[in-house]
Amino acid sequence: MYQAFVNGINLHYDRLGSGEPLVLIHGLGERKEGWKFQHELAEHFDLIIPDLRGFGKTECPEGEEITINVFAKDVVGLLDHLGIKEAHICGLSMGGIVSQEIYQIHPEKVKSFILASSISYVPNWLEKLLLFIREKRYQNMTYNQYTSKATLSCLYDHSDETVQKVIPAWSEHLDGFLPAWKATLKIDYRETLKKIDVPTLIIACQNDKILPTFCQKQMHKLIPNSKLHMIKKAGHVGKIEKAEEFNTVVLDFLLEDVMKSSNVFSA
Repeated sequence: MYQAFVNGINLHYDRLGSGEPLVLIHGLGERKEGWKFQHELAEHFDLIIPDLRGFGKTECPEGEEITINVFAKDVVGLLDHLGIKEAHICGLSMGGIVSQEIYQIHPEKVKSFILASSISYVPNWLEKLLLFIREKRYQNMTYNQYTSKATLSCLYDHSDETVQKVIPAWSEHLDGFLPAWKATLKIDYRETLKKIDVPTLIIACQNDKILPTFCQKQMHKLIPNSKLHMIKKAGHVGKIEKAEEFNTVVLDFLLEDVMKSSNVFSA
């Protein structure tokens, strides 16, 4: 594990492998360990996996606001710290939202996109409903109660073997959870998506109860020339529940589509 002083915080991250940089951005309530099953991608890429502020080992200074814009600036700041001009960006759920914000503020940093189990827009009425449900359901829960409930909500397969794979993905504290949750509900990237001109893969999971597949289908319609892959019999965290398929789809997209188009362009 490494750390870099970025935007006034010590941002913790993992880095492994070699090749073109591929940033993996975790979802709400997670930490960088949630990408454990994607470490095999390091055989082909320079993996950079941060703990976003308020999650995992990265703290958020007291009184500092947590927003999607701040998350995005932290990731861009890390890339600048590492001397990386552009990278492939892969984000799951809230990580996909952060990825969209990165493109909005620094499109030159994005070589390609993988947006998994994510969303681009939350209507006002849905924002209010989700906030009400979330605060009523989770505000009095202990950490163990939360992670247990969240794990089952994120899965199609509730076998003990699968559950045990997901539990280590959760952040050991939830300091940034509620403000980050509220921040995710104030997004609207529909116009930004129409302007995306880098290769984009959208991954949806057939049995996602958190962000149903219509969210990803909408993104696919808005992003020019994007590809959509549906993982069957998987819940919100297909990267864990169906890690082999997830990794194969990501690798095929990056090696066959992105790299080939780059070589043709450079030729």
